[in-house]
Amino acid sequence: MWNRLRPWFATAMLMATLSGSAAPVAGSVVPPSVGPDLAAGPGAAIVPAAAIVPSAEARREPVAGTLALARPPVSFLSDAPLEDPGAPLAFSFGRRAEKAPRTPRAAVPSGALGAERARILLRSLTLPGWGQATLGRRTSAVFFGLTETAIWGTFVAFRIQVAMREDAFRRTAGLQAGINLEGRDEEWLRIVGDFSSSDEYNQLVVLRDAANLYYFESDAYWAYYDEHKLRGADTWTWSNEGRRRYLDQRRDAQRAARRANTTLAVAVVNRIVSALHAARVAGHPAPTARSWQFEVVPVACEDATAFQLRVHKRF
Repeated sequence: MWNRLRPWFATAMLMATLSGSAAPVAGSVVPPSVGPDLAAGPGAAIVPAAAIVPSAEARREPVAGTLALARPPVSFLSDAPLEDPGAPLAFSFGRRAEKAPRTPRAAVPSGALGAERARILLRSLTLPGWGQATLGRRTSAVFFGLTETAIWGTFVAFRIQVAMREDAFRRTAGLQAGINLEGRDEEWLRIVGDFSSSDEYNQLVVLRDAANLYYFESDAYWAYYDEHKLRGADTWTWSNEGRRRYLDQRRDAQRAARRANTTLAVAVVNRIVSALHAARVAGHPAPTARSWQFEVVPVACEDATAFQLRVHKRF
C-alpha cells in the first residue's frame, strides 16, 4: 500500500514546498500527472528524473531521514522495497544503521537421558561422588565419598566382630564342653547349643527317630540307634555357665553378621541416591566456589610481636 501511495505523497509534499517558495529538495521528482503550471513556482527548478535515480545498492537498503521544509520537519522511514527497481525514488536520505545481532539464548537442558548424563549416572553408581566431582559439585562429591567410606569402614568393623565372636564361642565350646567345632557347619553349631550334652541329644532325637521308623521292630530299632548316635569326638557335656556363655557369644556373632549385611544394603542405597542426585544436577551449572581464607599479617609498629588476623569469605 505504501508503494502505491508514495508517488502521490511525494507530489503533495513537492507542491507544498513550491507553494511556500522553498528551495527544491534534492531527490524530488515531478510526476507526469502534474502540469508545468502547478509544478513550477517562483524560482523553482525542476530536476530531471534521470539525474536523481539512485544506484541499485541504494534501492535495496532501507532509508531514513528528515525532510527540510518551511513547515515543521517530518520524519520518514521506509523499509519496503520498490515494486519497480528502475523507478525513481521520491525521497532519499541517509542509510539506517544496522542492528546489532542478538545474543542467542542458552539451550535449555533436556530431561531425556543423554549420553553424558548416563555416563555421569554410571560413575555415581560405581563410586558415589564420582559423578558429582565430574560436574564440579565438590561439596556433594565429598559428602557422598565420606558416606561411602564410613559405610565400608562400618562393614569391615562388623565383619571383624563376626570373626572374633565366632572364634570366641568355638573356644568356649572346646574349653567348657570338650568338643572341637572347627569346620563344623551351622547345623552342628545349633545342635551343640540346644542340648546340654550329646547323651541328651541321643535320647531325645536319635531314639525318637528310631521309634518313628521301627517302633514294632526291636532289632531294627536298636540297629538304627547304634548307627546314628553321637560318639567319640562328636560328644560334649555342658555346664550351665559354659552353655550360657556359648549361646551369648553365638548370638553376638549372629547380630554382628546381620549388621554387616545391613551396611551392604546401605551402600546400595547410597549409590542409588548419588546416581539420582548426579543425574538431577547434570543439566544445571555448578555453583560458585565458596572458601574461607585466614591470613596472619604483621603490623608495622614499634611492637615487633603485633600482628593482624584476617578472615576472607568467598561467596
